[in-house]
Amino acid sequence: MSEAAGVPAARPAPPAAPKSGPGRAPKSGPGRGLYAVGLFDAVGLGMYLSLSVLFLDQAAGLTNHQVGVVLGTSGVASLLGAMPIARAAERFGVRTVLGVLFTVRCAAFLALAAIASFGQALLAAAVAGLLSRGIGPLIESGLIRRVPDGQRVGALARMRTLRNAGMAAGALPAGAAIAGGEAWGYRAVLLASAALFLCCAAICRGFPADAVAPVGRAGRSRAGILRNRAFLGITALYGAFTLSALLLGIGLPLWIVQRTQAPVWSVTVVQLLNTAVVVALQVRLSRGSDRLPRARALMCRGGLLAGLGAAVVPLTVLGGRWPDLTVVVAAAALLSLGELLIVAGSTGAALPHIPKGRETAHLAAFNMGFAVTTVVGPPLISAAVGWAWTGWAGWALFFAALGLVALRVPAPPASVREAEPERAAAAPVAG
Repeated sequence: MSEAAGVPAARPAPPAAPKSGPGRAPKSGPGRGLYAVGLFDAVGLGMYLSLSVLFLDQAAGLTNHQVGVVLGTSGVASLLGAMPIARAAERFGVRTVLGVLFTVRCAAFLALAAIASFGQALLAAAVAGLLSRGIGPLIESGLIRRVPDGQRVGALARMRTLRNAGMAAGALPAGAAIAGGEAWGYRAVLLASAALFLCCAAICRGFPADAVAPVGRAGRSRAGILRNRAFLGITALYGAFTLSALLLGIGLPLWIVQRTQAPVWSVTVVQLLNTAVVVALQVRLSRGSDRLPRARALMCRGGLLAGLGAAVVPLTVLGGRWPDLTVVVAAAALLSLGELLIVAGSTGAALPHIPKGRETAHLAAFNMGFAVTTVVGPPLISAAVGWAWTGWAGWALFFAALGLVALRVPAPPASVREAEPERAAAAPVAG
């Protein structure tokens, strides 16, 4: 999602930025509030994502086809909403736009909790989806504007750790509702999600007026991104790399239940292992990725680990309940570690290519790499599982090749990180 020879020195921290170590959450101020917003947002989303399919089926009474249409519409809407939201934030300020988005998301989830028909579900899910890809980049851009350049990757890694922990925490009440099997339980979880989003809106309104203020007009954001070919190349590379996360989340579970003798609960073990690895190692493995050589090396190693993980999976052909379990756990560990290195390296390589004042739009575009992957990846991965060991061998070669390509990621030109004092001075203050 660094520094090299010829790149200007990192800009000093803004006066309001706290003095903290790399990746450490600020002790006070809007930075800490942004971490809280990111965590509460993740818990609310974790509640919804863990039971969305069953809610639409069991509580709303939709058919399988209707459930697919509702979720598909939400996914397409999320792709359409990300960039317009980012441009609005660059014009009106992250604080203002985040407050509006969380208020609207709260209303959308209240509507979801009350749906009784396919049309109502489609409308509520479309509105919720429209916001889903736009909120994350706003939180991230507001955060990295509050820390020195050398601490940005660490700050984002801490945010990802909090959000992963929040998603896992959100799955607990969702699991209780699923176990109960009552419609009111599903709806109660959605109401709790809506309440968390309302809390996020309230926290955003409490930020100082200049905490995450706009830094310039957004009219040329799209053109600026399209001209930034190196950044687009890293974004595309990151999107391709993140197929490894989908391989872990979709391909390996399918392989476990269809092609191995491993117990079915192995799927849960894989998911828990991935969450534990991310929460425990995300910040630690991101250290030093603000330097371009380190970022390249992390991407390369991540690709090689992902490739090795894919190559290990066909060893389940040896057969046996416990040998197969050992193989899938080993593959999950390799893919999880590869995912962490890929994210840290890609983020470290991409950030120096983002011009000052254009963080929100560029982060939204960067996250679109993964968003597009979630659309095109599942059918590719499902098909590859059907090709048995040749499919996994193909993925192994694919990720290894991406790792080698990552070693050629270019350094940004010096002009990219030059300040624009005239624009910053003329920018309006967020209200």
